[in-house]
Amino acid sequence: MNTVGESIEINPSLMPANKYYVGLPGISSNYFLFSNNSFTYRDFHYVRADDSTVIDIDKALSKLDKSNFLTSQVRINLLGFGFKIDKNYFSANITERVNFLFTFPEELFNLIDKGNGPFVGQTLDFSKIGFDATHFREYGLGWAREMNEKLTLGIRLKYLYGMENFSSTFGDLSMTTSATDYALELNTNITVNTSSPVNNSDGYDQFEGIGWGTYVNKLKNRGFGADLGATYKLNDKWTLNTSILDLGYIKWKSDVKNFVTDAGRYFFDGVDISDFINDTTSNVEGVLDSLGNAYKAKENRNSYSTNLPTHVYLGTNYTIGEKSSASALLHATFFKKTIQPTFTLGYNLKVGNHLSLAANYSIINKNFDNIGLGMSTNAGPVQLYVTTDNIIGTIDPLSNHTAHVHFGINLIFGRPLRDRDKDKVADKHDRCPDVPGLIALQGCPDRDMDSIPDIDDKCPDIKGLAKFAGCPDTDNDGITDGEDRCPLDSGLLAFQGCPDLDGDSIPDLEDSCATEKGPVDFHGCPDTDGDLIINKLDSCPFAKGPASNNGCPVIEKVEIKPEPIKNIPTQEEQEIINKVFKNLEFETGKSVIRTSSYESLDELVKLLQKKPAYKLLIEGHTDNVGAAAYNMKLSKNRAESVKKYITDKGVDGVRITAIGFGLTKPVVSNKTAEGRQRNRRVEFTIQ
Repeated sequence: MNTVGESIEINPSLMPANKYYVGLPGISSNYFLFSNNSFTYRDFHYVRADDSTVIDIDKALSKLDKSNFLTSQVRINLLGFGFKIDKNYFSANITERVNFLFTFPEELFNLIDKGNGPFVGQTLDFSKIGFDATHFREYGLGWAREMNEKLTLGIRLKYLYGMENFSSTFGDLSMTTSATDYALELNTNITVNTSSPVNNSDGYDQFEGIGWGTYVNKLKNRGFGADLGATYKLNDKWTLNTSILDLGYIKWKSDVKNFVTDAGRYFFDGVDISDFINDTTSNVEGVLDSLGNAYKAKENRNSYSTNLPTHVYLGTNYTIGEKSSASALLHATFFKKTIQPTFTLGYNLKVGNHLSLAANYSIINKNFDNIGLGMSTNAGPVQLYVTTDNIIGTIDPLSNHTAHVHFGINLIFGRPLRDRDKDKVADKHDRCPDVPGLIALQGCPDRDMDSIPDIDDKCPDIKGLAKFAGCPDTDNDGITDGEDRCPLDSGLLAFQGCPDLDGDSIPDLEDSCATEKGPVDFHGCPDTDGDLIINKLDSCPFAKGPASNNGCPVIEKVEIKPEPIKNIPTQEEQEIINKVFKNLEFETGKSVIRTSSYESLDELVKLLQKKPAYKLLIEGHTDNVGAAAYNMKLSKNRAESVKKYITDKGVDGVRITAIGFGLTKPVVSNKTAEGRQRNRRVEFTIQ
C-alpha cells in the first residue's frame, strides 16, 4: 500500500502519488511496537482452569537465548504535510517518539532463579546488560527529487529535542560465586545516565509539582539526525528501494544525573527469588539496602550523548498487474550492540478505486509465526490506513513476541489523473495515452531517439531531423533519403539528389562516363575526334576513323624493309633497362615520377651518356579502368615525364621517342587485379 505517512517515514525518496497531503494532528501517522526474542508474558504467568495463578519461572527461563533483548517504540505524529513541485517533493513533520531497549544475558536470570549453587567457583560476564529509554521530539524537513525516469533520491534532516533519558554503560560487570559461603564477588565499572525532571532527592520518586511545561521545555537537550533513501526503477515491473533512517544523536544537558561505580570488587550475599514470589513477609527493604550498599555509586552532573537506533531497509517491489503487486523487504535495527533483523514478504491488492488491502509474512527476531494485514481506504480527501506485521500479536500481545500497529488519517489533495499507459503523463495531457512514452514528448514514444515523437515522425525507426519531419538526410544535400536517388552522395535537386561530377547535365547515376563531359546521345561519354565512336571504345580517340577499324584511320600498308639492328645492348645494359622498368613508379592517377625511381633512372642516363649511339623508345601503357581518352593521355604524359627527366640530365632529346598507347596494348587480360597491374607499365627499348 502506498500510504502517505508510512511510505515517507520508511523511505524519504518515496514520493506520494498525490500532490499535497496534510496529516491530522495526533492521528496522521502513529506507530507502536513491542518486541522481544525470548519468553512471552504467558510463558511464565498464566491462569489455570480453577482461576489459580501460576508463575512458571523454569518455563520462562527455558525460552531464553544466550543474549536477550526487550524493545518497544512509539511514534505519534503531531504535525505533517507535504507537497509536490515539478520533480521535487517537500515534506515536514513534528513527531513525538519514545524508544526503549533492555538487553540481558541468560545467566542473569538463571543466577536469580537458581541461586549461587550451580555457579560455585565460576565467573559470569554480565557486561552485555544494558538499557536505554528515551523520550524526544523530532522536527523534520524532507526533500525528494526524481533525478531521471529511473532514479529518485531523498533526504530528511531532523532537529531532535530530548525530554527524558535513562541509559546505562557497562564497562565491566562480572560475578564470581564463592565456593565457601555462596557470596557473590562483583567486578564493576558501571555508568547510569539520566536526564529527567523527576526529583528523587529523598530516596523516592516525586512527580508532584512537575508540570507539562517543565517536562517538555528543556531546550538544552538537543541533537540532529538524518534519513537517506533511494528508489530505482529497473523496468516497468521491478523497483528497488533502500533507506537508512535515524543517523543521529542527542546531547543531554538538562536535569542530568550520572551514577558511576568505581571500578573494583564488591561483595553481595545473594537474593532468593522465592522471597519475592511466595513469601509476603520477606524483608524487601533489607534486600534493597544490601544491593545499595554493594553498589556505592558516585553521583555527578556531566552532560552525555546517546545515539538513535539506526534502521536499514532494503526492498524490492514487483508489479503483477494494474491493481496488484508483490514485495520483499529486509529490515535491521542497530542499537546498543544489538541487531534486530526482520524479513518480510508482502502482497498488495487494490479493490476498486478507494480500497487497498495488504497481507504479509515476516520473520522477526528469529520468530516465524508473524502474519500481517493492512488496509487503506480513501473517502474523498480523507485517507485512513492501518497495518500490522503480526495481527495475532497485536490482538493478544501477552502471548506473542511481537506486537505492532501503524495507523493514521491524512488529508490528501491533487489526486493523480488517470494514466492508462503508466508513463507518468496523465491521459488528459498525453498525446499517446495508450502507448508508454516520454514526459518530454507529452507521453509519446520515440523509437529512434531523435527527439521527435513517433506520432509526428515520418521515419519513426530511423533517426532524422526535425526539419524533415524525423527523416534522415545522410548526404546533407537537402533531400531526404527516402526521396534521394543517391542518398549517400550529395547531389542536386534537379537530379533527385544525384551528383553530376563532369557537369554535362547527365546525373552520374545515368552517366556512363561520369568524370568526362559528353552528350546525351552517347550517355555522357565524349567523342573527341567526332567519328561517332565514343573515346572509351575508340582505339584512336584523337584521330577520326571508321568503326570497322576500331575508330582508327585507314593507312595504306607500305612495305618497309626493316633496317638491321645496329645497337644491341649487352646483358649488363639490359639489366639496367629492366631495373628501370621494375622500379619506375608514378603518383596515383598522375604523371609525376616518385622519388624512389630516381636512382634507377640515373643509371639509365649514365648508360645513354656512355653510349651516344643508343636511341631510346619509351612506351606508356594503362589498364582498361576509366575512360579510354583519359588513359591515352595519361600514358602519353607518363612517357613524356620519363623523357623530360632523362633530357634534363643532359641527354639529347632527339635520341628519345616517347609514345602513349593507353589501354590499346595489354600484355595480359584486364579481368583480374593482377592483370591490370601488369598492364599499367612503361616499357624501354634500345634502338
